[in-house]
Amino acid sequence: MSTLPRILKNLGAILTGRLLSILQQVVLPPIFIYRYGLAGFGEWTVLSGAVSALGILNFGVQTYMNQDLAVRYQRGDMEGYRVRQSTAVRLLLGIVLVAAVLCLSFFFLPFDTLLRLDLSRHAAQATLYLLALDLLFTVLFGYLGGIFMGVALAHRGGHWNNAQAFLSTIGLLVGVVLHLSFPMLAAIQLACLLLCLAGVWIDLRHTAPQLLPTLHYWDEAALPEILHGSGHFGMIMMSTFLAYEAPLLILQRVLGPVAVTGFTLMRTIFSMARQLLSMVTQSMGAEITNLFGRGKWPALVRLYDTSERLVFFLITLVNLTVLMLSPVLITVWVARHQAHSAGHGGASTLFAVAPYVLCSALSMIIGLKEHKFQFQFSTNTHVELARTIFFSYVAMLLVSVGAIHFAGVMGFLWTWLAAETLQVVRLIAMNRRLFAHVQQIDTVYITRLALLCGAGLAVAIALLPRSSTLPLAWQTALAAVCAALAGALAWKIFRMRGIYADVRQRFARRLA
Repeated sequence: MSTLPRILKNLGAILTGRLLSILQQVVLPPIFIYRYGLAGFGEWTVLSGAVSALGILNFGVQTYMNQDLAVRYQRGDMEGYRVRQSTAVRLLLGIVLVAAVLCLSFFFLPFDTLLRLDLSRHAAQATLYLLALDLLFTVLFGYLGGIFMGVALAHRGGHWNNAQAFLSTIGLLVGVVLHLSFPMLAAIQLACLLLCLAGVWIDLRHTAPQLLPTLHYWDEAALPEILHGSGHFGMIMMSTFLAYEAPLLILQRVLGPVAVTGFTLMRTIFSMARQLLSMVTQSMGAEITNLFGRGKWPALVRLYDTSERLVFFLITLVNLTVLMLSPVLITVWVARHQAHSAGHGGASTLFAVAPYVLCSALSMIIGLKEHKFQFQFSTNTHVELARTIFFSYVAMLLVSVGAIHFAGVMGFLWTWLAAETLQVVRLIAMNRRLFAHVQQIDTVYITRLALLCGAGLAVAIALLPRSSTLPLAWQTALAAVCAALAGALAWKIFRMRGIYADVRQRFARRLA
């Protein structure tokens, strides 16, 4: 099977997952807010974020080893595959079991006062422990699903991720509608995960039994290499906590749960846009690993160029459209809780032009970063990448404590924007070194993207103060017009006609 069909299968699995995630982000917040209030939604968000740092406990073993094993399988090194796999599984199981025991210490900590929660102390402790177990077992679930990459069936692992996400979403939605306690909501999520964990193990036994993990081997000499490569992936995972969860804890302490809810809703809107973009880059991950493992550099360069133009087209189209629609989404989501509306059908009081424009700019830069990131991440050439991302986010958090005190959410957004810009500059340099022996990577499309998105944001700044007071139907129509104009310009600037013609020709040949 050629590169494109495999990427399309992976894209299909990831697209399904992204649609499920977006559905969750669209449906759950308004129902959660309706049943528990703005403060209740903020507290659930803080509790979920507080345990996410436990993702670092697998030291990146899941990601590093799945890619390392896929490369070994492609090269026919089955003996090394089995020994490395067994060693990694033992390591992962030990980490998960030890962490589960250590997390029992949660029941001795006053989280209700530490996080300024209205929840009872016991409820907060139980919720955090169950959420921690869910996260720890997710490490094992992700490892088993990633094994399918070795036999070019990465999409199958993606389908299991989708099944788990769907089941957990439905379970959480039912719990929210029934207004169950926070510990019960966390228990439902854990039960759904364990059910899917058993399912992926059974599927792996039937689909790729030669890749089924065992505990029969142990290579102590391989541990330093595994821990070194995995540890840097762990830094990348910890960076996700630093960028997306730690700021919520700071906002909670400084500004309170209502501010957390407003920030979370704003970020959720643009995370939906980023998920539509990241599914394109993530769908290439397994193929990048396989091409790298087989040493097919010309094909890898073509993939880089084509995907860059496609992703940049989508960054422009999706983010500017979402920005123009954001007051509509906010109004619909919190219609029952807004104090008043600006005009007939106008935007919620939670909407303000400046932070939303800044958040849109952030989403654009992160979309650009994630494309460049994928080529380092999927080839295990990630040491410099991990250090850059981790330490820039540490600096961001240190600066943001003061920035939030002086400028609130806007202070944090400007700090975050500076950190992401620094990372993009460093990533471009890493990509150039990765492909230096094959082809020089230029920045012509990055320059075009910056100019086009800058112009689009300037237009949004001019339009949104007035358009956000219009009836919702008019706002939606205006967003559609802006999307059409932005899409037409981006289509021309990033030469999308050639990509479209190539994909259509490939499909025509397959159908013939």
